[in-house]
Amino acid sequence: MNRVLAAPRLLGVVFVVLLLVAVYLTYAAFTKKFADYEEVTLQTSTIGLQLPDRADVKIRGVLVGEVLATEVDGPEGATVTLGLYPDQAEVVPANVTGAILPKTLFGEKYVSLVIPESGPSGTLAAGAVIPRTEVSTEVEEVLADFYPLLRAVRPADLNATLSAISTALEGRGEQLGENLETVDAYLKRINPQIPALLDDIRLTAEVADTYADILPDVARILDDTVKTTGTLEAKETVLNQLLRDVRSFSTTATGFLAENGQALEEATALTATELRVLARYSPLLSCLPRGIDVIQGRLAEAFRGYVLHIILEFIPNQPRSYDAGDKPHFGADNDPNCLGLPDPVGSQANPFNDFPNFDDGVDRPTGKGTIRVAPGFGAETARAAGADSGSAFRGDPTDLGLLRDFLGEAYAGAGDLDLLLAAPTVATAGSAGGASAGGER
Repeated sequence: MNRVLAAPRLLGVVFVVLLLVAVYLTYAAFTKKFADYEEVTLQTSTIGLQLPDRADVKIRGVLVGEVLATEVDGPEGATVTLGLYPDQAEVVPANVTGAILPKTLFGEKYVSLVIPESGPSGTLAAGAVIPRTEVSTEVEEVLADFYPLLRAVRPADLNATLSAISTALEGRGEQLGENLETVDAYLKRINPQIPALLDDIRLTAEVADTYADILPDVARILDDTVKTTGTLEAKETVLNQLLRDVRSFSTTATGFLAENGQALEEATALTATELRVLARYSPLLSCLPRGIDVIQGRLAEAFRGYVLHIILEFIPNQPRSYDAGDKPHFGADNDPNCLGLPDPVGSQANPFNDFPNFDDGVDRPTGKGTIRVAPGFGAETARAAGADSGSAFRGDPTDLGLLRDFLGEAYAGAGDLDLLLAAPTVATAGSAGGASAGGER
């Protein structure tokens, strides 16, 4: 009886043990407790700590192993233990590098073994250390920085947003492609101008700095403008009167210029000619003042006592008179000549006779060289030369009375010498023929 009762109990215990063994075997099989691996080590950044247990290890998309463990290796690094399947370990080159990538944008991460561009070399042995792929490091860091943002975004809202974008783009692939091609064409045209754009931005910064420096001055100018505006407003009446006067003057000036415009143009042309002549002979302008400065002592003596003291002499032989061959001609082109000034060489006893020959129409001697003299003189010179003296003029005593009548009441009671100084006529007395006379006045 006891044996019969003990048998079910034993069977129950065996069943429980078998059940536990089955559960453990299931767990061990699922976790691959009994799997055999070729263990290698991957050096990576702290991104490797985000790998889940049993994460895939792939090479060119082919599963070749699993992640067995992850450990912290310093403040910015991690060590990942990889288990390669024995039957796949032989296809993994010794020069591979490792990168941690996500399967999808929001999927779990896995280890990607990357064969370098130079090609595979050797076979990866157990216990080897795999360096991380440098090119993919930036992708890992971007994903690591992007991960907190993804955690903050609510998946439902993100899914709705992506669904709306998908719906909006559905059936518009061709248009989207054309738009992308257009943008690409624009970028190709803009890219060569980028250096110029950067220079413009730099120059804009310099201009902005300049404006920043002058803004206080601009503010002061605006303040002064306000004051000026107030002053103009206060002087509105005076300003209006000024504008009316200016308008009236403008009207008058317009009429004047309309009537005299041609004359002003001619005067301007003549003035230009005169100025050119004055510019050529400008050295002569200082001759007389310098000469006066040299002989100022003699001038003071001549005007002593506020009376002019001179010696007047009549020349015995007068120059000849003009004829038809002495028609005036304005062709003088002599260079500037001060004729001895400021240090005159002539004197009362030895007059200056070295006069230049001007191209004025007189080409024959007149008795005083070829200088044009007052017409009507030279009777005595003509008579001495045996020429007809009728062509020469000779004064007589009656000319003084005639001259006094011409000069009018202003010289009615004047002496003979006053008349001679007041008019270009030389009077001689009788037939004495220009006797010399002298005196002071």
